Amino acid sequence: MCPPGYHVVQGHERTCHSGTTTWVDAHVRKNRGKIAPGLLKENIFHLFWNSKKKYSSLNPIAGFHNKGSEFDTAIQFWLEYWKAEGVSFPDDLDPLMIKAMIAVESGFGPAKKSKVKGSTAAGLMQVTDQAMRVLGGFPNKRKWIEAKDNLVHIAKTDKLDPLVNIAVGIRLLGHKFSQTPKKWEKNARSAIRSYYSRGDGGTEYADKVLELYEKSKKK
Repeated sequence: MCPPGYHVVQGHERTCHSGTTTWVDAHVRKNRGKIAPGLLKENIFHLFWNSKKKYSSLNPIAGFHNKGSEFDTAIQFWLEYWKAEGVSFPDDLDPLMIKAMIAVESGFGPAKKSKVKGSTAAGLMQVTDQAMRVLGGFPNKRKWIEAKDNLVHIAKTDKLDPLVNIAVGIRLLGHKFSQTPKKWEKNARSAIRSYYSRGDGGTEYADKVLELYEKSKKK
């Protein structure tokens, strides 16, 4: 783990000018120009595990028998963290809504992978490789950079880690909210709809998440 602005250099062998091979222990190093500003996997771990903030338990999600309670703190932490970093979210967004999203997306299975042919969605919040590219600030084929701040740089394999997936998924939710079409209301339903799709599928998805949220809120 290391704070933002730093990264972990894995232990490795180094050959000196004299031809002698030496071993370099793993160590923390400050980011240089080649690493754009943003969170790396080790920064995500550092921020969460060094937080002193205490959070209350969220309600169980209806039909899941308290499954997913181990993610309650991470959901609340990352929503609060991204807000403090200036990422906009709907005023009516409740952490329990995000927990309901996770229930719908993966049934709280950290290793869950999409069964849709060609989809790269995986993890608790079904983060795709495309979303990782966008949130990493990398240009698309037209050289357009979509996300320009609060970036996250993680490897494809990292998104199966529950903490990383939640951190990235909530950042993605904020990003999708920033792109809400003008004809839509700027609320939690629109953000959740955009997270899935801007088409009819997104409408059905948002309805399903919010219906589950309402059932869970009453417990």
